[in-house]
Amino acid sequence: MAEELSPVVVGVDGSDPSRVALRWAAGEAVRRGRPLRIAHALEPWGEVPFYPVPMMTEILQQAGGAILERAIGEVREWEPRLPVTTALLAEPASVALRREAEEAYEVVVGHRGRGGFASLLLGSVSLHTAGYANVPVVVVRDGDRPERREIVVGIDLSKHAATALRYAFDAAVVREARLRVIYAWCPPEGPYAVLEVGELAQAAREEAHAIVAPWRERYPQVAVAEDCPRDHPVNALVAASDEADLAVVAARGHTGLRLGSVSHGLIHHARCPVAVVPPGAEGEAG
Repeated sequence: MAEELSPVVVGVDGSDPSRVALRWAAGEAVRRGRPLRIAHALEPWGEVPFYPVPMMTEILQQAGGAILERAIGEVREWEPRLPVTTALLAEPASVALRREAEEAYEVVVGHRGRGGFASLLLGSVSLHTAGYANVPVVVVRDGDRPERREIVVGIDLSKHAATALRYAFDAAVVREARLRVIYAWCPPEGPYAVLEVGELAQAAREEAHAIVAPWRERYPQVAVAEDCPRDHPVNALVAASDEADLAVVAARGHTGLRLGSVSHGLIHHARCPVAVVPPGAEGEAG
């Protein structure tokens, strides 16, 4: 009997950003040959003493069920043959998505939902999920974008570069896209500025090439470009995201909030969906 594939999980709440995430997740599930699981969390308002509405649990369940039914109907229009399951979860959304991530291939979220402040660039649920889930989390921004057929991945000299590269190369394969590897660097200042800028630039190019070389051999079908801009990594990745279908960055650490300054900055400001890949997630290919 064939092993059941883990699903692409998407969180929905009926908002416009979650609908954008739903459509992206449906396409991603088809590309990767995986089922789609649509999750909606019922926030436990009944536990809040200043919200004394009778039968609130039943009301929330009906509303949540309606959101899931609408989501299924939309997926059926976009991808009629895609296997779909749903989950109606009576717990906070951040907790629910972390739990769903335990059995998922990846989790997809909108950049913000119904809650919080409209002026925030990223919702708390999206940020929490990207920082704590044990599988890749894709944060999808609003707005239709023409397909660029390019994936962008940021790397550094840490051991986490392999995690991001594995996911990025797999994404390029299933999308038949180019891969642009960004290794940004900044020259030291003050008394630490002992090397010429030209020497630093050459060293950066050599380091990037050495890191990427084994992956080029592993994925010969992927066209790869290596960029080593003299810039802050967040600035370089945000600029590159303008011409990309997906930006990939590694999370850091195995416990606690794993978003470093680069991944945190990128998911706030990127102009395309961002995949945050945690340590250990490279074990399962597309």
